Amino acid sequence: MWSDRPVWTASGVAVAASLAVGLLAGCSGGQPAGANPRSAAGVVSQLGAVPIPSVATGPPAPVLASIGHPQLLAMGAPVLVTLPGGKALITTNGPTENLSPGGVNPNAPVPGRITVTATASAGTVQLAAADLASLDENGHPIDLAPIGAASVFATPGHPATLRLSGTFHTGEAQINWRQDGHVIAMWDFTIETD
Repeated sequence: MWSDRPVWTASGVAVAASLAVGLLAGCSGGQPAGANPRSAAGVVSQLGAVPIPSVATGPPAPVLASIGHPQLLAMGAPVLVTLPGGKALITTNGPTENLSPGGVNPNAPVPGRITVTATASAGTVQLAAADLASLDENGHPIDLAPIGAASVFATPGHPATLRLSGTFHTGEAQINWRQDGHVIAMWDFTIETD
């Protein structure tokens, strides 16, 4: 007569007992006897030690760029540029918003300023509004207009700052700097108005 109940043999019971012991041992994570799984030692025992990166203590080190060796950076990241006429550390900031006292409506265009500074260590490096272009995430140009001088020159001991204004929309955007028809650096940033 057939039955719906499982038939356990001595070897079947031994296999089931072995599986249960193995499963329980695997769940324990190999913790030392008496280790609290919520303690630091218990977690390290269960998961292993994970190195914690040290906290940055200053600005990021600049990357190197030149004609034929452009760099893609996050807005604010410095780049050390070597050009035929000079060498300079280029830094960017912005866009900082020119908000009205009432603020801005979500997804509304935002007027903002981008600041580009060159600190020359050799020769002369020019920053010109005509050499900087900005695009939104759809590849549409963002008009940039100089605030003050449209072109400035940095020499050793005399940094130069170029300020630009534009109207930005919510989303990703970039600003790139060209010299002699070559992109030297491109900074990426995000506009959020919500």
